[in-house]
Amino acid sequence: MSPHKVEILPSRAALPQYNISKNGFLPEEAPLKRLPQACYQPWEQIIEELPNLIEKQQIRDKVDALPVLHATQLSSEAEWQRACSILALIAQGYIWTGPEPSQRLPPAITVPFLQTSEHLEVPPIATYATLNLWNWRIPQGVEDITQPDSLVALQTATGTDDESWFLIISCAMEARAGPLIDRLLGAMEAVEFNDISTIIDALEYFKQGLEEIGRLLERMDERCNPQAFYHTIRPFLAGSMNMEAAGLTNGVFYDEGDGKGSWRKYRGGSNGQSSLLQFFDAVLSVNHSRSGGFHPEMRKYMPGPHRRFLDDIEAIANIRSFVVSQESNVALTGAFNDAVKALGAFRDKHIALVTRYIVIPSRMPNPERGVIRKDIASASTKMALEAQTQELRGTGGTKLIPFLRTSRDETSETAVER
Repeated sequence: MSPHKVEILPSRAALPQYNISKNGFLPEEAPLKRLPQACYQPWEQIIEELPNLIEKQQIRDKVDALPVLHATQLSSEAEWQRACSILALIAQGYIWTGPEPSQRLPPAITVPFLQTSEHLEVPPIATYATLNLWNWRIPQGVEDITQPDSLVALQTATGTDDESWFLIISCAMEARAGPLIDRLLGAMEAVEFNDISTIIDALEYFKQGLEEIGRLLERMDERCNPQAFYHTIRPFLAGSMNMEAAGLTNGVFYDEGDGKGSWRKYRGGSNGQSSLLQFFDAVLSVNHSRSGGFHPEMRKYMPGPHRRFLDDIEAIANIRSFVVSQESNVALTGAFNDAVKALGAFRDKHIALVTRYIVIPSRMPNPERGVIRKDIASASTKMALEAQTQELRGTGGTKLIPFLRTSRDETSETAVER
């Protein structure tokens, strides 16, 4: 047996315990299109009308008229996910619609949102899970969800194809990565038996799969306009942390009624909250110590089972140490370094995408709009003024390009010297 044997391994058979399916971190079955309980139809009616309510600035009046509905009638995980997902989007619409953001979330949203978030072990804010993982549907008869053309977002804030496509690209990437999770876990198991050929095959499969995922990312331009994303979609991904310039000095007050409630600050929805890249990093033992603790913080925004999966993988990652111990095996070292290079190349593609969708639009005038509301995109940029240097922040609140470049460089440094 290999000296790199681990005592506990999140095996492929154990993946369902972490809520990981054949679709990776996506649910195995498509999310619910509607909650079946009659008592929750007021939520469903609002989410169905949400883009129109936002555009006409009627969302706050509509939500303020809602009764406080508790989440106690929810049963299956799919129902909990659906409820949390629509409440998150309604909350975003409530906070960010209007000339100024609302500093208060009313009890009709706060109470069930806190309940569903606690059940699913996610913060009560629009996260990658609520916006992406639990927010997609497929046309009848379609089986391949690794292609974005086969998917549509269940709900969006703007009602635009641009927003749906932006969300769905990530879902297709997640689905394509499902088989990679299985193969990489197989490689970790193979380390225990010194099965070098299986490890090499898995690393080569990972490289090929990641290149395909990168090509999916590059399809963003097909149906999502950068200007529309930056000025119209991105504001509704905003969080309540680091948003003083937008008017949320203390964050948002989550009003639970009867004099109860608390001020809360959360980061906004971000692809950094996807478990996928963090899984790849963990398996390859990428060290992100120079990234300012952003990666561990983003893990707090992931569903609890996914978070625990990453923690467990990180604790017993053994592929890189095995490769180092087999330094004379040129084929193994080459396969590992090629996998690392592929992950770095993917991060380069992400940097290019961020440049097209955030950096360049931030330097262009805001298109004419019929609705007057706080320019959140500019406000988040203004928050990044440090040492008289303007640096854009992502919706997750981090200084964007420097952080992404550091993450890429840390990835490249994971390669094993021959």
